[in-house]
Amino acid sequence: MTSFDLISSKLIYIAMKNFTLSLKCIISLSLLLFVSTTFAQSLARYNITFSSNWENETVDPLDGNSTAAIPGNAHWSDLVGATHNSNYTLVEIGTLASIGVKNVAETGNNNALFNEVQNEINTTSNANQWLQEGFTPFAAISTAMITTDVSSDYPLLSLVSMIAPSPDWMIAVNSINLRDGNTWKSSITIDLFPYDAGTDSGMTYTAGNQPTLPNPEVISVLINEGPFNAQPIGTLTITLDQVLSVNEQEITEVNLYPNPSNGLISLNTSPSNTLQDAQVYDVLGKQVAGIENRESRNDVNFDLRHLNEGIYVIRLRLVDGSQFTKKVVIR
Repeated sequence: MTSFDLISSKLIYIAMKNFTLSLKCIISLSLLLFVSTTFAQSLARYNITFSSNWENETVDPLDGNSTAAIPGNAHWSDLVGATHNSNYTLVEIGTLASIGVKNVAETGNNNALFNEVQNEINTTSNANQWLQEGFTPFAAISTAMITTDVSSDYPLLSLVSMIAPSPDWMIAVNSINLRDGNTWKSSITIDLFPYDAGTDSGMTYTAGNQPTLPNPEVISVLINEGPFNAQPIGTLTITLDQVLSVNEQEITEVNLYPNPSNGLISLNTSPSNTLQDAQVYDVLGKQVAGIENRESRNDVNFDLRHLNEGIYVIRLRLVDGSQFTKKVVIR
């Protein structure tokens, strides 16, 4: 083999090696784009905290909510509930309590309600998960926090807990929607008031069992009723921790154009969920540019004319925490 042939062979080898490396990078980028654009649903992690403020108005004239003395063994049953869709109602004012809600309100027993939710999960597919967490400390003023992953297919949250001891009093929330259109709500704060499940006619905290006969009554709010005034008995705070995946509908709302381009690229998002920042990567995975949307505009311009012609990936992060990628071609 001549020197010329040897050099030619080495050049061919190097060219084939570089081609193989570029092909692998393009395949990797394609897989990344495929993964980031084929989520069937969006998934978000939330911290859900109920902090009680159950206190005698004589002891706490500003925030106290009870006109009667608080029992020495005052406490809360486990905070329980479900994430579900609009076809299921766990608890609702003005309707009759289910056996499960009745048992929670009267005794703090969750078994029947758990079975009701499991039936919605397994049989009707109207619920996604059962939620349960105890309170700390075992007292009238206490806190329970649930951390859970919520699917966009089941964005509604319902919860209930017994005010104990009591005939059939409870706190409850019905079908709180964690979605705002096609995005996740960042935070929700709700003042909660005592409710009467309508299944027991006792009027004091420690009244004996007095079933409401001949028929139970509908669930009602106990504002200025029984031993309660018009002050809330606690606060429910729901906070978005992170968005774990983004659904296809959310992704199609992000418009990146023109593509291919000469390096001048425009991005449009929903005004309610704007771009926070973006990173640009070449085919080897090296970050070559970064963009911050300091003014929270829903229309952002990228000037990437300093980059060489080729394929790039822009990884976008929106203000709700969702992240995904777009492939762009610069010519």
